Amino acid sequence: MDVNIDQLKKFQLEIAKSVVLEKKDYPLEYFEFIVGVDLTFNTNEGIVCFSVFDMNEKKMEYFFERDKIKFPYIPGFLAFRELPLINKLYEKLHKELFNDKKVLFFIDGHGLSHPRKAGIATHFGVLNNTFSIGIAKRLLYGKIQDENFFENKQKLFSFVIDQNFSQIAVAIKTEYLKRKRIMNSKVLYISVGNKLNLKNSFELFVNFYKKYNFIPTEEAHNYLQKIRKKKEYEKKLF
Repeated sequence: MDVNIDQLKKFQLEIAKSVVLEKKDYPLEYFEFIVGVDLTFNTNEGIVCFSVFDMNEKKMEYFFERDKIKFPYIPGFLAFRELPLINKLYEKLHKELFNDKKVLFFIDGHGLSHPRKAGIATHFGVLNNTFSIGIAKRLLYGKIQDENFFENKQKLFSFVIDQNFSQIAVAIKTEYLKRKRIMNSKVLYISVGNKLNLKNSFELFVNFYKKYNFIPTEEAHNYLQKIRKKKEYEKKLF
């Protein structure tokens, strides 16, 4: 598959221009559904899972979709590889479940903490005009504001800044959540996807965990692992 990097960069810059950064803060209770989004890959097939938590009924449901993945893996351009499958499931659930409900999406990946401020959480939020937050396991762009963040055991979170010293994410040690690791990582990077501000994004992430004791993207991740194991087991049987 031929890929025009310059065209992709241009599209990302257009996405970044369309981001809505809210000044006001939304409480957790504002949202009717909290959704965790994660993907896994098996050869040329992708599987996406939405862990959908109903804030009124306090119950979780899992939905997944699978399809062939044609776009190659290129760091910094993961949205072009993963978003078609994510949107395929989103469109189904938007009609069947979400409708006009207030939904917050936690997406495995970056939002504005991206070289062109257009990570997958931002792509998704802008294209679907919805609230989104990026939860990444690795730093893609920028640097930790506190230079001794990793060495200082007392320091449990710090801002991530870009080359202009703008705050683009919050790095949080999983120890802050009383966990040794989360999805095999000791640090998570929380960034704005769309329709929120950084402070509010961080607070929503932390408050949700403190209240319900789980991370939506991790729930989606764990469900995907079960699907993969089942598929591998079925292959052995046949």
